[in-house]
Amino acid sequence: MKFKKPPFKYIFLAVDVALLTIAYFYAITRINVIEIDFSFDSAYSCLSHLFLYAVFIVIFVFSFRYTSLYKRNVVITHLKQLAKLLNALIGGSIALIVFMALSNFYYLIYNGRELLIDFYLIALPVFVLYRPILGKSLYRYLTRKKIQRRKVLIVGGDQAGIFAAKSLMADEFSDFIIVGFLDDYKAKGIDIFNGYKNIGHLDGLGDAIRNLDVDEILIAIDHAPYNRLIHIVESCLATAVAVRIYSDFLAVIAKKMDVELYANIPVIDLPQKPLDGNSWKDKRTFDILLSTVALAVLSPLFLIIAAGIKLSSKGPVIFKQTRIGKNGCPFDFYKFRSMHVGNSSNIHKDYVTNFIKGNLECATGKDINVFKITDDPRIFKFGKFIRKTSLDEFPQFYNVLVGDMGLVGPRPCLPYEWDCYEDWHKKRLNVLPGCTGLWQALGRSAVTFEEMVILDLYYISNASLWLDFKIVLQTFPVIFFGKGGH
Repeated sequence: MKFKKPPFKYIFLAVDVALLTIAYFYAITRINVIEIDFSFDSAYSCLSHLFLYAVFIVIFVFSFRYTSLYKRNVVITHLKQLAKLLNALIGGSIALIVFMALSNFYYLIYNGRELLIDFYLIALPVFVLYRPILGKSLYRYLTRKKIQRRKVLIVGGDQAGIFAAKSLMADEFSDFIIVGFLDDYKAKGIDIFNGYKNIGHLDGLGDAIRNLDVDEILIAIDHAPYNRLIHIVESCLATAVAVRIYSDFLAVIAKKMDVELYANIPVIDLPQKPLDGNSWKDKRTFDILLSTVALAVLSPLFLIIAAGIKLSSKGPVIFKQTRIGKNGCPFDFYKFRSMHVGNSSNIHKDYVTNFIKGNLECATGKDINVFKITDDPRIFKFGKFIRKTSLDEFPQFYNVLVGDMGLVGPRPCLPYEWDCYEDWHKKRLNVLPGCTGLWQALGRSAVTFEEMVILDLYYISNASLWLDFKIVLQTFPVIFFGKGGH
């Protein structure tokens, strides 16, 4: 049986669910009587408890996954895993209390202290013993018994591919069997490293996977144009096996995200299947609900911002602009105005053109990796404040509500930016643009344009409600601490 993910992830998940189940029923039976009643009429009925149990498991598994407790480099550590475990248990408990407070299970709040104490009496010692102490041994056992062994084909036979192979072979926890390399620029059959040969070229990838019974593809590319890398990735994703990538091209993702480590090399997981139609509908429902709530809750703040703009600068409160959205289609984009009326866009146009072409230093004489003009003379004082705190972006909730944008996605571009894009750049707008994205959620620190596109393409290939939720959560501290867009 082939697993899309390494088997240890399923095994650790199953053990976690079993231990959480024991801790849950211990805590519940300590504070409540379970009635033999299969209805929701009684708060103490079997059905009510089973429903709460299902919610309990979902919340804690969600919390475990959110804190990266199913990543290989976490599972084989002690202190790092312990810290993440405590964060997961605390976060899950808080989420459970919030759920009970907002639902018909409010009766449990009266016993909330006893519930958590009884839960932790079992969960804390058991998980501390199992996860940080026994988890590493369990992983090693799975590797020795070959339950965890994975056949890996390395795409790329230059320095990055050889380094990846050396690292996998030297790792004491290595659960990978290297079957060979695949490189278009080397002769078939040539020895690349330690007896491992180049088994062919990219056009023979499907045959290589079938003949060698490959479980995973590890793309390890040194030097290639971005469009060439994207072609390689798309070819690998067309197969039925797991695809991961290690490349300096994606260093911006490895540096800014909590990615998985294989033998101390950062690898990025690429899913074979993007969101299907129903999943995009779920994402759209999520966008409508949150944008509606945001517009209702934030309306008093909108009035305060509007007053601040009127007192600071003559002109309209709302700034309307044409932006390029999904598949290159233009739409009306709204922001709170932060600039003086009547300013020319030539400064920004020249700046962005140089930024996209990678010639920003010649335009500014400053950092070549600055995304926005940091000392823009067109912005008035209050405008600087609402920009720094992202308050100027709030009218975009209307764009989300009417379907021009999503809450999460690549940022929409201006028409003259679109005209400067290469074909592979335009792939970043194959989906609805968003109010926030990976670049914003990761702190909006200085990146090159091509790194920003890579972040957007990574989001598109990994898009899910789960990732959207994480990005939205990570965006809040960026706004509150006022990390301006660079």
